[in-house]
Amino acid sequence: MRHQVSRRTAVALGGAAFFAPLQACSPRATVTNHEPTAADLAFADLGARWLKDAAALSPVFATAIGDHSHDAELDDVSATGRAARASLRSHIAKELAGIDRSRLSPDNLVDATMLSDRIEAERLDAETMEVWATDPLIYSDLVGGAIYGLVAREFAPLPERLKSATARLQALPQMLGEIRAALDPRRVAPIRAETYARQTSGATSLIDDLVLSQADQLTGDDRKRLDTAADSAKAALAAHQVWIQKSLAPAASGDFRLGADWFDRKLALVLGSDFSRKEIRVEAKADLEAIREEMYAISRDLQPRTGGQGPFPSQTSVAERDAVIRSALERAYADRPDPSRLFQAAEESLARATEFARSADIITLPDAPVRIIEMPEFQRGVSVAYCDSPGPLDRHLNTFYAISPLPEGWTEEQTNSFLREYNSRSLEELTVHEAMPGHYVQLWHANRHPNTLRAVLGSGTFIEGWACYAQDVMLDAGHGGGDPLRRLINRKWALRVISNALLDQGIHIDGVDEAEAMRLMVQEAFQEEREAAGKWTRARVSSTQLSTYYVGWIEHHQLRKEAEAREGAAFQLKRYHDNVLSHGSPPVRLVRSLLFGESVG
Repeated sequence: MRHQVSRRTAVALGGAAFFAPLQACSPRATVTNHEPTAADLAFADLGARWLKDAAALSPVFATAIGDHSHDAELDDVSATGRAARASLRSHIAKELAGIDRSRLSPDNLVDATMLSDRIEAERLDAETMEVWATDPLIYSDLVGGAIYGLVAREFAPLPERLKSATARLQALPQMLGEIRAALDPRRVAPIRAETYARQTSGATSLIDDLVLSQADQLTGDDRKRLDTAADSAKAALAAHQVWIQKSLAPAASGDFRLGADWFDRKLALVLGSDFSRKEIRVEAKADLEAIREEMYAISRDLQPRTGGQGPFPSQTSVAERDAVIRSALERAYADRPDPSRLFQAAEESLARATEFARSADIITLPDAPVRIIEMPEFQRGVSVAYCDSPGPLDRHLNTFYAISPLPEGWTEEQTNSFLREYNSRSLEELTVHEAMPGHYVQLWHANRHPNTLRAVLGSGTFIEGWACYAQDVMLDAGHGGGDPLRRLINRKWALRVISNALLDQGIHIDGVDEAEAMRLMVQEAFQEEREAAGKWTRARVSSTQLSTYYVGWIEHHQLRKEAEAREGAAFQLKRYHDNVLSHGSPPVRLVRSLLFGESVG
C-alpha cells in the first residue's frame, strides 16, 4: 500500500511537494537549544524562501499541506510555469551550495541534506526525464487534488472553500489545454495513457459529488459563478477525455521502463540510503527464501498428519513445500469479509488495532481523528488503499484511510481473488499498515515537529518502512492473539514487501515481462491473481517507490536492534518509538545520527 502524499506530482512538475508560510520556518536552534550560527540563520532564511516561493508556484500542494494563501489558484503547467520552477531550483541549489554545512546544527544539517536531495530529484524528473511530457498521471493527481483538497477537509467555512473551488474550476479549462500541449503521445507509455483515462473520468464525479452537492451553501452571484464554472469545467473535462481516448491513447508509444542510468539516479535520491540497487537485489533474494522457510515452518505445524504420523520428512521438494504453505493459506482465505461489508470490516479492524495499541502502550497515539473513506475515483487504479494525512499546517484535521471499492465490472472469479487476498487477517495487516500504528500514527508525529521545513520534507523510505515495521511490532506484541494463521499472513505481507523491490528493478532494468512478474508474485510470493495484476500495473506506471517498502522495513528493524544493543536492559519500546518518530520523516540513516548523537552523514 502507499501513503498518499502526492509527492510524485510535485516533483514531476518541478515544484515542491509540501509548502508553508514564510513565518512558519525558524532556525533549528529553537528545537535543539543549539546557539544558531551564521550558517544556521542563512539556512533558515533559505528554507523559508523555498517554502514560500514553491507554494506560489504549486498552489494545489500548498493547499494540501495547509498553506491556504493560494487556494483560489491552479498550478501553471505550461512552459512558462516549468521555467519558473526550474529557476527556483537553480537559485535554491546555488545558495544551498554556498552554505558551510560544517557550521550547521545537526538538525539543520539533516534538513539541508533532505532539501538538497529534493531539489536534485525535481531536477531529474523535470529537466532530465521530462516527465511533464511523458507521464500523464502527474496531471490526474493535480486536477483531482485541486478540487478534492479544498472540499474534503474542513480547514475553513464551507462557503469560503466553495468560492476557492469556483476560482479553480474557472481556471481548469486553461490547465487542461496546457496539459494537452505538454504531453507528447509518442513518449507516453500505453499503460500510463490507459490508467490516465480511467482516473480522469473520476474528476467529473468530484465536481458533482463534492462541490455541486453542497452548492446551496452559496447564494446569489456566488452560486451563479459556481454553477457556471462547474458547467464549463465539466465540459472541458469531457472534451479532455475525448482527447485522451482518441488522440493520446491511440498514439501512445513510449516505453514505461526507466533503464539502469535513470533508475539508479532516481533510486539513490528516493531512498536516501546506503543500499545500492545490486545490494537490494542480493538481500531481497535471500530474504525471500528466508521468509518462505518461515511460512513453511508455520504451515507444516498446522498441517494435519496422515494417520497421526510424526513430523514431515526433512527432505522435501519446492513444490511439496509450496503445497503445504498453500494448504495453510486456504484456511486463512476461508475467513474473509463479504464484499458488501468490506468497509465495515475495515472499521472494525481499526477499532481493534486502536484498542490493542493503546493497551499494549507501544507508542504515543494521536489526538487527531482518522476516518475510513471510499477512495476517490480519480485516485483509483494504482493501489488498493492509502493513508491521506493532513498537512503539517492543518495537522488537527482528519486523516483519511482510503480503500478502493471493488470495480463494478469484475467477474465473480476476480472478486473472489481479491477477497482471498484481503481476507479477514490480511485486512488487519492492511489497517495496521495504513492507520494504526502505521502511516496515520507516524505522520501525526511528523506533523508535530516544531520546524515546518522538517514536517514538510519527508522520506518515502522512512514512511513506508515504518508502516511495514509497525505490522511486525503489532504482531510481536500479541495483536492477533498468537494465531498462527495471522503470523502466516504477516509473513505473506513480508513477501509482498520483498517482491516489490525485486519487481521494481526487474521491470525497469532487466526487462521482466508480465509472465515473469506474475510468476514471482503468484508462485514465489503467494499473491492472488488480482493483487498481482494490480501490482503489475503499478510497477509499470511508477518507478523506485516500490523499493522504499523493503529498504525502509530493513532499516527500521536494524535501527531498533542497534538501539536495543546500546541500551540493554534500559531499553523501552514506547520511548524508543516516540523518540524515533519525534524527528519527522528523514531517511532512516539520518534519524540514526540524530538518535545516537553522531555525525550526520
